[in-house]
Amino acid sequence: MSCETDTSYLGLLRIAGVDAKRFLQGQLTCNVDEVTTTEYRLGAHCNPAGRIISLFRLFLYHDDYYMQMPRETVPVALTALKKYAVFFKVALSDVSDALIFIGYCKNPLTLKQEDIHAGIVAIYPETSAKFLPHEINLPELNGVSFNKGCYTGQEIIARMHYRGKSKYHLYHAATATDHILHRGQNIYGKIGAAGYLVDYCQTGYNSYELLITAHETDQLYLDPELKITLQLR
Repeated sequence: MSCETDTSYLGLLRIAGVDAKRFLQGQLTCNVDEVTTTEYRLGAHCNPAGRIISLFRLFLYHDDYYMQMPRETVPVALTALKKYAVFFKVALSDVSDALIFIGYCKNPLTLKQEDIHAGIVAIYPETSAKFLPHEINLPELNGVSFNKGCYTGQEIIARMHYRGKSKYHLYHAATATDHILHRGQNIYGKIGAAGYLVDYCQTGYNSYELLITAHETDQLYLDPELKITLQLR
């Protein structure tokens, strides 16, 4: 059984013009050649240090490319991409209010919960440029291409993939608290900071499902003083 679900939190950035594909191929982690009218790709736009500015689903519609991401992240993504767009025949625009899209999900999960369960994070303004792709499992989600050629941040990301080992790993967790959660906030282990809260959704009055990136998993806390614990799923 399927149910209609709220998509008002999502926004869209449109990339149009004769150079749109070439421009995006040189900026995004995913392979734009694989994006068609029937196939989308998860991808990210990173800064030169390899940290994710925005993360999105990229799809093609009526010859234009669209990035779907949290509505509040669209202006951040737009500003970052415009720095490079001046060298191409492309037009970038926030069309979050111009197009309507309806989401359906399996009852009783929301789209956000489905992403959390699938290990797909969203990047918000407060977490922009905070995480490397490997720290949130983006390569495992086919959101990074290692054979398409150069793009912004590619050297750092490739070095991490072939020569390094990520200190942090993504985990699905749950907690119960009446305190306000903040994406990007520290999470704690037995001897101090152990990672970060990447994304979350509320599933009940004071219950939450979270995606965290951490370098240890032995008893984690949202707040070490109040002992708000995290249960890994």
